[in-house]
Amino acid sequence: MGIGIDIGGSFTDVVEFKNGEFRHLNTFKTEDVLKDPSLVEFEGAVYGVAAWIRGGRIVKAPNLRGNLNFLAGKKIENDANCFAAYSKWITKKKNIFAVTLGTGVGSGVVVEGKLYRGRGLAAELGHVYVGGDVTCTCGGKGHLECHFSGWRIKQIFGREATKEEIKAMKGFDVLCLEIAKAVMILDPEVVTIGGRLGRIFNEEDFTKIYEYLPKEFDVDVKIIGDDLAVAKGAALISEGLV
Repeated sequence: MGIGIDIGGSFTDVVEFKNGEFRHLNTFKTEDVLKDPSLVEFEGAVYGVAAWIRGGRIVKAPNLRGNLNFLAGKKIENDANCFAAYSKWITKKKNIFAVTLGTGVGSGVVVEGKLYRGRGLAAELGHVYVGGDVTCTCGGKGHLECHFSGWRIKQIFGREATKEEIKAMKGFDVLCLEIAKAVMILDPEVVTIGGRLGRIFNEEDFTKIYEYLPKEFDVDVKIIGDDLAVAKGAALISEGLV
């Protein structure tokens, strides 16, 4: 039995993976979990966190507010890596570039069926420098998130924007270009897109990616609209399945 826990900015999801099936155990407000971490105490669980992780330690969490000290000594994984793990389960592909669109932009890589972490910080697409002097939540300037992210969209519109308004943003074009660059480097079979913001799109919305690619790069794009995708991926990792 594997337990996966997604520590999100607003909510924390707990999922069990047993006998080849997922079961949603609970969802808590993250603010309640931060006050009482015993709510998510499970032996052997993997905790998916929107953070930069190296050597089993959080080194930065630009878009996650609150005291995360309760995670010390626990098995933690970048939330986009968890999404990548679930992407492998859903698509049955061995080479995947996974992108989560929410408050920030996260990404994870599966190579020959295994998560690729580099030294821990691999695939931080949201913090690639693309130009400009807007300050990012991580403290840098001109990152992809400064052009396209949930927090940047709220800055620009001052409200929830429609899908058509978001697609018309220059930042959406920048996002597609940066995904295309990753495809050129990795040559994956599929690009999976999820997250609270990612789920509003469909595959056809990302045809711009192909405009930046030579025709030989015949990657598929797949939207994964599962609210529990990160927790499910964490559960798969806890079972050693990715």
